[in-house]
Amino acid sequence: MKSGKVIYYITLFLLSINLFGQESKNTEDYFFPVRPNENNYLSGTMGEIRSTHFHAGMDIKTSGRSGLPVYATMDGHVSRIKVSAGGYGHALYILHNNGETSVYGHLLRFREDVGKYVRVQQYEKESFQVDLFPDKSAFPINKGDLIGLSGNTGSSQGPHLHFEIRDENQRPKNPLKKNFSEVKDNIPPIVYEFALKTMNIHSRISNEFGKIEYKVKKNGKNYYYDEPIEVNGKIGLQIKAYDKLNGAHNRNGIPYISVEMDDEKIFSVQIDSFSFSDTRHVVNYYDFEARRHKNGTFQKMYLDDGNKLPLYPVVKDNGFIIINDEETHNVKVYLKDVYGNKSVFSFVLKGTHPETQLSKISDRSPDKIITKLYEKYLKITAPISSGTANHCVLYSNRMMYEIIPSYQSEDHAVYIWDMNLGLPDSLNVCDISKELNYEVMIPSTVDFNFYNKVFDIHSYRRSLYDTIYLEAEHSILPDKNIEIFTIGNTTTPLANPIRITFKPRMDYSISEKYGLYSTVDYNHFAFQGNKWEDNKITISTKYLGSYTILADTINPTIKPVQVDRKKVSFKIDDDLAGIKEYNATLNDEWILMHYDPKRRFIWSETLDLNNPLSGAFKLTVEDNAGNINEYTVQID
Repeated sequence: MKSGKVIYYITLFLLSINLFGQESKNTEDYFFPVRPNENNYLSGTMGEIRSTHFHAGMDIKTSGRSGLPVYATMDGHVSRIKVSAGGYGHALYILHNNGETSVYGHLLRFREDVGKYVRVQQYEKESFQVDLFPDKSAFPINKGDLIGLSGNTGSSQGPHLHFEIRDENQRPKNPLKKNFSEVKDNIPPIVYEFALKTMNIHSRISNEFGKIEYKVKKNGKNYYYDEPIEVNGKIGLQIKAYDKLNGAHNRNGIPYISVEMDDEKIFSVQIDSFSFSDTRHVVNYYDFEARRHKNGTFQKMYLDDGNKLPLYPVVKDNGFIIINDEETHNVKVYLKDVYGNKSVFSFVLKGTHPETQLSKISDRSPDKIITKLYEKYLKITAPISSGTANHCVLYSNRMMYEIIPSYQSEDHAVYIWDMNLGLPDSLNVCDISKELNYEVMIPSTVDFNFYNKVFDIHSYRRSLYDTIYLEAEHSILPDKNIEIFTIGNTTTPLANPIRITFKPRMDYSISEKYGLYSTVDYNHFAFQGNKWEDNKITISTKYLGSYTILADTINPTIKPVQVDRKKVSFKIDDDLAGIKEYNATLNDEWILMHYDPKRRFIWSETLDLNNPLSGAFKLTVEDNAGNINEYTVQID
């Protein structure tokens, strides 16, 4: 063994003998897992809104590098060890004597005895990815013990330590409530924008139907909007706000928010803990469409349909602002972080009855019709023409309906159609026509099947948050020689998967090489599956949008980086379907290859670290389309 490696393991051993004699400390004091007794900085907090989940712990910065010692926060024993290419990567779980569990994710490596145990298990199971539950007596832990080194494994986007504390039911709790002195925060939450949204067909905001966003102004620690906003009916409030901690620019979540109107609390959010079974439902907690359009995260200060998250201590009228008078109403939003820093955002609403009369415009050139769906209401914006009734003629289910304008917006008429009355096929306003592609109304409360000539859909009782008015279209792009199945909108969140069976119109004679891919621009593709049966392909998905079928006949690539007696390492990649699996042998015996998909990098580790590599080495890499590449070499 080289001297550098000897020094490394001696260091691990010495550090693992209970750092700084922490065993004598009060066992109720939690030990900070990285650089204890120094200032530390966070890039993420518990309860923070991620695209598909609530963040379950806090992300501790490690100065952009891997290899910092990580220490146990309390006495206990190692209860679980998980190694995966994604997720938390190398993760260690410690069950503490008080019933709580701490989790340490994205580790570079475990301490020596744990690492040896994991390596033996990997060789026994012949798998890099393992999920292990060692006996209680295998790895007893004292507070302050070294448990590993920080890293960047799994789905981490940069070196840091993901640290969680869970209760006895494995529900994440906010680690910052353990009063760690290493993290400082005297910065109150910051409000950037807010939005108001009409929530039924009669509601208006500044005489408009839809959603309107507003910038805020700041006065000291507080925020305000300086002009009264005219509203009528049932209104939903959304807020774009973040928390920051000392010494870091990261935008973190806000655990406590409450809304008052005219000094009466109508809604509050409290994120101290949650269940992992609930975390997917974050997509219904924030405005999913705004985030998909990269317009930031607007948190809903109301309960939208299908929201069953247990995070709301106070809810009146589902949190909606309801104004049917002509009075002035004061709204205040109180925001507080876990350190007790507070800020207040205030604005004024003025009740008003909206105008409905149109102003006739003459000599207007033909214009287009614009449609946008808000929940179950279709907003139709069309030109106003002199000398006509300006009625919208709507065709649905072989019936014709004449809709009168609901109001005027600048020089356009706005019509609102309740989709529960029928899915529109087409519209005509002032001799301007528009075809629509609504196929079916899918309810959220029952299992539902829909069949047509190019796809079938099976939605389960818990798949949807609310009824979906599904748009669908099939087209063939001759210049790209592909067909596109557009099923629904990418801005519609799903609670759980639905099953879609695609019925191609084009010929795919070598179907085993063809797979289904999602796409947003017809140039970039993500593999979704290749389960063929009777010339149909089926997937289970939580996402709506556009799909196509492509052939992948090209083998994955294998590029050697290091091949010698010390180690073998390779870059492996695939241009289309993506890597499905890999396997390596030395003299026909399985050999462990670590995998970092972010770097497309694999490297060897022998069962006995003292044994050099010698003999016939073989690496096999297979992609999701079944293409296989092999690399063989004799190592002497």
